[in-house]
Amino acid sequence: MRRLAIVSLLINFSLALLVFYPASAQAQFVESWAEYRFNEEIVFYARLRADAPPTSAHVFFQAHADTRTVVGEAQIQAQEDDVYLLSYTHLLADYHLRAFSQVNFRWEIVAADGEKVNSPAYEFFYEDNRYQWNSLEESPFRVHWFEGDVPYAQSIIDAAEKGFFQAQTLLPIPKPQFMEIYIYPDSNSLQAALQPHSRDWVAGHAEPDLGVIVAALPSGPDQEILIQQRIPHELMHILLYQYIGGGYDNLPVWLSEGLASLTELYPNADYELLLKDAVGRKALIPMAALCQTFPRDASNALLAYAQSTSFTRYLHGVYGVSGMHDLVAAYANGLSCERGVQKALGRSLSQLERNWRSETLAEDMNAAALDNLRPWWILLGVVLIAPLILVAARWLQLRLSPNSNIEQTSG
Repeated sequence: MRRLAIVSLLINFSLALLVFYPASAQAQFVESWAEYRFNEEIVFYARLRADAPPTSAHVFFQAHADTRTVVGEAQIQAQEDDVYLLSYTHLLADYHLRAFSQVNFRWEIVAADGEKVNSPAYEFFYEDNRYQWNSLEESPFRVHWFEGDVPYAQSIIDAAEKGFFQAQTLLPIPKPQFMEIYIYPDSNSLQAALQPHSRDWVAGHAEPDLGVIVAALPSGPDQEILIQQRIPHELMHILLYQYIGGGYDNLPVWLSEGLASLTELYPNADYELLLKDAVGRKALIPMAALCQTFPRDASNALLAYAQSTSFTRYLHGVYGVSGMHDLVAAYANGLSCERGVQKALGRSLSQLERNWRSETLAEDMNAAALDNLRPWWILLGVVLIAPLILVAARWLQLRLSPNSNIEQTSG
């Protein structure tokens, strides 16, 4: 009996070992990484240890704040000692990823026994690797460049610091959390780092949710002026995002660009000339038309920037920092372009625009009103005169008709 009990115990122990240590070990991911050529392709790799090759393998990847997860079916290649190499090549022409963003990815395989196995989560930083970047950091700013020297990079950080203090004269903005600044020596090299279909005249851009600025700063006598304009301008977009969070996307374009332009340390001298010319030609763009977007062509876009800067300066001059805070907060809470300004400042957008055009641009609003009403006067004239013309034509027809009852006399 005792011997049977011992045999039974050994059998149960063996069964327990089979439960905890199956005959074929589950497939395991050894390592994974990604290699890429900027704006061309990304190749995802993983090494898998398994007793038999998996029947399928897929990689899932998504850039920061992207709304789409891309799925790619990987190739499976046997290597030594039960190790398999998984690889998938993604062409960036098929689906673009934002430059300077974190890309998260993971793998899923179906093992030979039909069981699904998921990898840990991996990530890599999708930087413009066409160039060898230099870096200089002075918290919270870190500048990256590949043409120029260290004093040049320091001047960019100095402009960012001064831009922050300028921004605080417009809104009660706290110290930025972080900021990455990538500097290109010309617009052509910059364009490749921007989103597809970006306007070819863009020389600076901010990715507020990434805390990234990219700017073109060509060498030459105007470089210092460009530094003092473009760096603070793009800085303000990130400061606004960090100030109000996700509500940033609801700001009217005229307000976000107006505040950014007012943060520039060296104002654009062309704006005043553009506004004077537009007033003379009666070619100002209605501010309501600048709520969602700016014109795509360079000349009208420049006028839109000039108007937004002047209009925002006017609002700041009348309502001060507290008024600008209320205005930004109203839009951050989701109000429309018209409702936001009405709630925050107590006047409609059209009323404020009339005041600005009259007080700042010295436009004759009575003449402008008459010009605006001219089509209606023409329409009214057509409505009133047309019946008179018809009556006169009928009378003339009757008078000249031989059968007319109108008495004719001869001279």
